[in-house]
Amino acid sequence: MKIFTLLAAAAASIATVSGYNVIDRQYVDISIEYSIVQTPEITEKNVAQWVNGDEVTLQYKLENNEKSVVTVIGVGGMFANPVTNEIVTNLTRGQIGPITVAPGTSSVFEQRIGVDLIPDNYQLVPQVFIAHEDLIKVVACRGQLASVADKSISFFDPRLIFLELVLIASLAGLGYLVYDIWGKRYFAATQPVKVKKTTDATKVTSTGSGYDVNWVPESHLKQKKTKKVA
Repeated sequence: MKIFTLLAAAAASIATVSGYNVIDRQYVDISIEYSIVQTPEITEKNVAQWVNGDEVTLQYKLENNEKSVVTVIGVGGMFANPVTNEIVTNLTRGQIGPITVAPGTSSVFEQRIGVDLIPDNYQLVPQVFIAHEDLIKVVACRGQLASVADKSISFFDPRLIFLELVLIASLAGLGYLVYDIWGKRYFAATQPVKVKKTTDATKVTSTGSGYDVNWVPESHLKQKKTKKVA
């Protein structure tokens, strides 16, 4: 019952406490090593290359050299400045197990870390939370140098294509608006005006008398037909 109470307290502590003092911790005879699942060839002598948005998985192997049981209850850690050792950000602390490791045996467990940092160089310092002899202890593991960069965006990335379409549609709408307000007036003012030439001429019907009788008043025609008697 006592161990369950201790584990419950440990879980609450991991979820709420923002930092732990690992310098004054009581010595525990255990060995903890880890490797990066995605790049197992990377060691403490190399610099890991990570991209924002990646998920890095650390695989731990804990060997218990104590004479009593050691219980793994959580994982955490931090990203620090590799030059000044100042903490840049703490990793989200997560509960594990609990995993009971008997004396003289070992256990394997994992920790997943989401990479979301300002592009720069960092030192990853993982931490393992254990319960031993009615105490919660924090074991700091070896540091891992890492270089973090932003993910390059492909020209065919759906998000980029969507932004391109929105930009093209916006420019097309703006161009049409400018033409509708100012363009039509400008082109209408500069367009040459065509002058219509008069090509219709009065048609005259030729007759034997040299003129069109249809245009002569009837009274005038009667006068010409009447002959004067001397």
